[in-house]
Amino acid sequence: MVRFVSLLILFVSLAPSHQATAKEKERQWQTGKVLDTNRQRNYAGTIDNASGSATASGNTTYGNASGSSVAVYRVYETYEIEAGYYIYECQEHIKWRWSKPAMLTVNGPVKFAIEKDRIYIKSEDGSEHETKIVKKILKPKPATN
Repeated sequence: MVRFVSLLILFVSLAPSHQATAKEKERQWQTGKVLDTNRQRNYAGTIDNASGSATASGNTTYGNASGSSVAVYRVYETYEIEAGYYIYECQEHIKWRWSKPAMLTVNGPVKFAIEKDRIYIKSEDGSEHETKIVKKILKPKPATN
């Protein structure tokens, strides 16, 4: 019994702490305003596919070949978010055809968190989207008389 208890204590002490991982993912959420959104498609090239078959009869070879090519695009959703003294322009890379960008309302509120060169955006449906900061603009001070 003593051996079992000591093995249990050893196992529990070696197990990873779930509290540490929960705190690492805790973000400092802020509220801002969506100024604009924009989708960009950049041509990235083509993917070619070819197939063929051939038969030989004596010294003569007969064959046919067919092929196709598909255009490939890189798709980015750009967001402009106003918060405090800054306007942040950030981009989300839409990697898959079935992926959806953050669902946001222009001139509406948005929850976001800044971590280094990334902005994490909470979509209106509650999903979290990672974007990269492209530009950080200092808002001009209002003119006073």
